[in-house]
Amino acid sequence: MPRITLFKKILAVTLLLSLLPLLAVSLILLSNLESVNTRLAAEISETADTQAAESLQMRAQHVAETVADFLHKCEADLLFLTRTPLNNRHLLNFYVTRRSEVWERRGTASMPRENREMIPLYRSIAYIDRNGRERVVIRDGKFLPSDQLNNVATPAGTEFKTENYFEQVRQLKPGAIYVSHLTGFHVSKQEQLNGATEPETAYQGAAYQGVIRFGAPLFDSAGAFSGMVVISLDHRHLMELSQHIDPGRNFSTVFPSYKSGNYAFLFDDEGWIITHPKYWDIRGLDRNGRQLPPYTSRSSQADIDSGRIPYNLDHAGFVHPNYPKVAADIRNHKIGHVDITNVGGAKKIMSYAPIPYDTGDYGKHGIFGGVTIGFQVDQFHDAARKGSHLINRELRGHRTLSAFIILATAMLAGFSAWLLSSGITRPLNQLIDGARRLAEGDTRSRVCVSSRDELGELANTFNFMSHELELRKTSLLSTLDELRRSRLEILDERNFKESILESISSAIITFSPDGLLTSINGTGRKFLGTGIPVGMHYRDVFHGWNGVTEQTERILSGEGAYGRHPLHLDRGNGMTHFEIGFFPIGKNDTQGLTVTMRNETEKEKLREEMMRLDRLASLGKLSAGIAHEVRNPLTGISLLLDDLHDTATLAADDKNMIKKALAEIERLERLISALLNYSSPVRANFRMSDLNGVINDTVLLIQRQCNRQKVHISFEAGEIPSFWFDPEKIKQALLNIIKNALEAMPHGGEILIRTVAEGTHVTLVVSDTGPGISHEDLPLIFEPFFTRKGAGTGLGLSITQRIVEEHNGRIRVESSAAAGTIFTLELPMTIVPKG
Repeated sequence: MPRITLFKKILAVTLLLSLLPLLAVSLILLSNLESVNTRLAAEISETADTQAAESLQMRAQHVAETVADFLHKCEADLLFLTRTPLNNRHLLNFYVTRRSEVWERRGTASMPRENREMIPLYRSIAYIDRNGRERVVIRDGKFLPSDQLNNVATPAGTEFKTENYFEQVRQLKPGAIYVSHLTGFHVSKQEQLNGATEPETAYQGAAYQGVIRFGAPLFDSAGAFSGMVVISLDHRHLMELSQHIDPGRNFSTVFPSYKSGNYAFLFDDEGWIITHPKYWDIRGLDRNGRQLPPYTSRSSQADIDSGRIPYNLDHAGFVHPNYPKVAADIRNHKIGHVDITNVGGAKKIMSYAPIPYDTGDYGKHGIFGGVTIGFQVDQFHDAARKGSHLINRELRGHRTLSAFIILATAMLAGFSAWLLSSGITRPLNQLIDGARRLAEGDTRSRVCVSSRDELGELANTFNFMSHELELRKTSLLSTLDELRRSRLEILDERNFKESILESISSAIITFSPDGLLTSINGTGRKFLGTGIPVGMHYRDVFHGWNGVTEQTERILSGEGAYGRHPLHLDRGNGMTHFEIGFFPIGKNDTQGLTVTMRNETEKEKLREEMMRLDRLASLGKLSAGIAHEVRNPLTGISLLLDDLHDTATLAADDKNMIKKALAEIERLERLISALLNYSSPVRANFRMSDLNGVINDTVLLIQRQCNRQKVHISFEAGEIPSFWFDPEKIKQALLNIIKNALEAMPHGGEILIRTVAEGTHVTLVVSDTGPGISHEDLPLIFEPFFTRKGAGTGLGLSITQRIVEEHNGRIRVESSAAAGTIFTLELPMTIVPKG
């Protein structure tokens, strides 16, 4: 970072004091002008929006009145027909004389042209008798032959297959008129576009061909219903009333731009669009005469892609919430304007006006529908943009002039500031040079300043300070030598103590008199956790160590006794044994408390293991002695009883008793053999073997007994490589566990054996669905002669444990009444026998 000198500071302050007011005034003026520019542009835009909206509303009202007059004209034509003889000549004359101009586009997108043509107002004129049979029909300028005349009394006989105008007209009174809603087959998106991308360029696509039917009943001289006259207004003339409106600069157009948003459309009193640049938005029927449902947020993607989505404003709230509002306002005979974003994404103002009309079903709301005219919002703001550009041009000129004035002022102020700064900083630089030489050790350094002001006084003071420093330098050097020697001695002593504390296998933790941690060695962090900072309270340090927190609190409060105490903790993976010591720092812990912690778990395990081994050794010697002493008498007794059993003079009951005695002697013989095997086990014969093969052989060996007890035994073999172990002893260990499971399930159950290789060892799991082992018996099941069965030696699991330990493995058991019992044997695959 560059150094800011006093010369630069004085220069900067002078410039700021001279330039800041000028800059502030210029910025305030520019800010005010910018604010005026923003407000003026906003007011011009707001005025333009208001004027445009009012203009569009007036135009929408004018179109609405034109549509209403046009509909009333159609009514007048219908009433004229009811008073005219309904022969071919009069009907044809009526058809030909009712014409209106249609402005259409022709050609192709590459060679467009326009066409204006006078075409009949009515697509068809029909005289229908009282039974619904068409008598005379003019359609598209021709009388239909008799074989093409239909019975329209049923909807299926009508042109669009579902119309019911016959029934509607027949129920009317003399002088009343029926007016239908727009009826026609729907034009899909593909049909209109015909390969084009937008409606504006779709010159050769299909056009919507629909009608609005006007019908009036006929009565004979007796007042009885005799038939009706129906005229069908060609939808193209309705399109002429809205299609050519261009609210932009052109005022009118042969076909509007839907993408720009500058277009108008009509919708009826039910919310359906009936004129629109997109023909697929107009209400329509499918080819079976069924009304297509409106476009909603639930419309399928297939319908949207194909354009089978006529538009109903009441259901278009998901496109923009103002569409349903416009439909509701029209039904309430309101005019207005709203902001709209159409499906194409064009943002526009849309003015709307109701079409007053109450004939027939349109009397429900008193409207035929509504007229909407939309105009893009951006095009309203041209005047505001022009005014803003003019103001910005003037602002740029003002900025240039302000910059020139500020630059000239800055140059003048800079020259003045340079003169002032030089007069102050030149003597100061001499003092800085002298101070630098002094800092480098030259205490004989002096400065020469000839001025008599404050700077000259400062120079004299500096020279006096240099003299004093030279006198004290010698004294400080000798003192520093002594301090350096003392520091080295202190560091050596501290490092010696820290190395001793870190090498101790016990945790040493010290606390201040108010219970805050002051130090902890590495062993302490190993026991209590690495995230223990100095300054933590002892309650947080010993959190989870039951009894340590309470004892520390008693000692710090003067109620507890110092010394060592045993602590036994169950951390979920077995009991852990600690010896906790409390010792004061200073007299009566006035300077704090030292807590020592030593892990005695391994020592405790070794003590228990030695006791177990001594007990087993004693038990083995005792078992071997008893077995040898008892076996010889038993053999003699067995022979004598066997001879006695063969004596023919004995009664049957006596023979049965002797037989039972022999069975008990045989059971005692088996117990003696088990004792001898336990006390003098055969040395393991390790060899490279396949564990899964040994387990398969064992399962086959025990399969028949399992079947007799209705116990299902299964084996899930993992991928286990061959390794060194004693197959016979592992088979014996597995048989002992399976036989125990069978004895626990006399009425059937399941036994599952699984193997899996995990790193450097193999895990063998044997699980059963028996009643489980009680919680009290679990610690005793591997003890010799422990059994809850009436018969048995109680040596099976003890022998199994010895076999697993002989393989340097581990065995553990889990049991519960709900899940049964699971034995897990872990055998290392890294054992290589000696020799």
